Amino acid sequence: MTELTLHWLQRSHSFLLTRARRFVLLPNAYALLLALLTTALFCAPFLAQVQQKIPGQYGLQALLLLVLWLLNSLVFVLLSVPGLPRLQRGLLSGFFLIAAISHYFISHFGTVIDRSMLQNVLETDIAEASGLLNPDLIFTTAGWLVLLGWLNLKIVFKSQSWRRGAAQWLLTLLLLVSGIGAVAATQYAELASFFRNYRDVKFFALPISPLSAGISVTKQQIAAHFPPTFQLLGTDVHNLAPTAAPRTVVLVLGETARADHFQLNGYSRPTNPRLSQLPVISFSQVSSCGTATAHSVPCMFSWMGRERYDETTAKNSSNVLDILQSSGVDVSWYDNNSGCKGVCDRVKHEMLFELPECQANDGCTDAILLQALQRELAQPARKDRIIVLHQLGSHGPEYFRRSTVQQKVFGPECTDKELNHCPSQHIINAYDNSLLATDDLLANVIQQLQSLPDSAMLYISDHGESLGENGVYLHGLPYWMAPKAQTGVPLIWWMSQSFAQHFGPEQGAAKGQQLSYDCLKQQQKQALSHDHLFHSLPALFARTSKEFRPELNLFAACSRR
Repeated sequence: MTELTLHWLQRSHSFLLTRARRFVLLPNAYALLLALLTTALFCAPFLAQVQQKIPGQYGLQALLLLVLWLLNSLVFVLLSVPGLPRLQRGLLSGFFLIAAISHYFISHFGTVIDRSMLQNVLETDIAEASGLLNPDLIFTTAGWLVLLGWLNLKIVFKSQSWRRGAAQWLLTLLLLVSGIGAVAATQYAELASFFRNYRDVKFFALPISPLSAGISVTKQQIAAHFPPTFQLLGTDVHNLAPTAAPRTVVLVLGETARADHFQLNGYSRPTNPRLSQLPVISFSQVSSCGTATAHSVPCMFSWMGRERYDETTAKNSSNVLDILQSSGVDVSWYDNNSGCKGVCDRVKHEMLFELPECQANDGCTDAILLQALQRELAQPARKDRIIVLHQLGSHGPEYFRRSTVQQKVFGPECTDKELNHCPSQHIINAYDNSLLATDDLLANVIQQLQSLPDSAMLYISDHGESLGENGVYLHGLPYWMAPKAQTGVPLIWWMSQSFAQHFGPEQGAAKGQQLSYDCLKQQQKQALSHDHLFHSLPALFARTSKEFRPELNLFAACSRR
């Protein structure tokens, strides 16, 4: 090592780590500095969106960046509690890290941190969360922590009385509010027009967007601890076929499957080799209720539908499984995902992913659902029953983990959690192999049901998935800006001949009603959605109620005498 190198290292150590060389700042100046640094370091996604929306309008672009810095400064100053320097440093450092981590996921996966995404994070499990951890994220976060540590080591706050500090804090707030007010007053027309036309840009404003989402989720969580009175629905349910033989319906709830990658829907690859050989009906134009599990799953089982869905109301009112159970249907739920999001709380359920063998092996494949189904079907059916199997399905970003060696038909696969590090085709290969695993699961479910009379299977996914189109990966975008890849989901129906023949009641005006396979086949391209589930499941068991809307019953048009 040369003498010059040793001298440079000594000087660097002296500048970076020597405690004697410090900068003295007022607490508010520190907040403004950190706000400026945060805006400068993490404005790239916001600026990219702005430049895409209004190319060449450099004056308006600069104005939008100024607004972002003013808003960030306002937030950072609000968090600068007068007289509590340690608390101020902790809060500001925390929000800097929130911006840094949000920036990482936006720039690497094209995701945005809105309320739905934060809710999904809160309701995920360790296995799902660990799937997103990777060395790049860890080292990136560590780098920002080092920077924060260095700043907090080199900068000390100027000593002053609490009264003087509070006065300066209020003055800084007044100046920032005045600055924001002045910009709003003089540029209102341009700003209002921009945000009215390009609402999605606000999701890339860091750390304002995750802060807003965090406040929204916090309010939602607080409201959940003070729930309204539980609303019982379907108290008037009537069984139109009380003497009919017990029917068995298996509802397979898929995960992250997109309709346009199903061979049954015209995809060029053979992703459904086994189902293609079976008399199944695949509905190709089905839209989801949301773009994330935490939203879609409770929504599809609720009575409200996507347009009117409210989580608090849904969790405090009967869902369709509750109604079926109260009408005499035996309901059971087996879960290999991250939970049922409250849907199965009042019915028999088992979280298979919590079993010791799954915990020990970093999760189980969906084959464990087949074992649970076999145990359930081994019990004689004394009354109608519905068995829900909640898949791990094609959950990303580790799609390659969702298929076995035998199911890896397409290769090579992307095995990196950092999807943007992989060639697009490798990502698609891994994802399509996960769909082959789903194909095997559904074919095996049907195989188990074929020996049972009056049995049927319904499969529907909770949401779709982006595989890098336009730089977007995974799912969870706000619904109004989400691509069809995230909202278009597969829906597959299979029924035994006896189920179709005994579909309707055995007495009354509708005696002898049947469910026509050919008619359903002709309906494959009709527009459907998760909204249909609440109103269709009861029809499979000849249950009727004022709560069920016939126009949303998937099977109504094809049930004939």
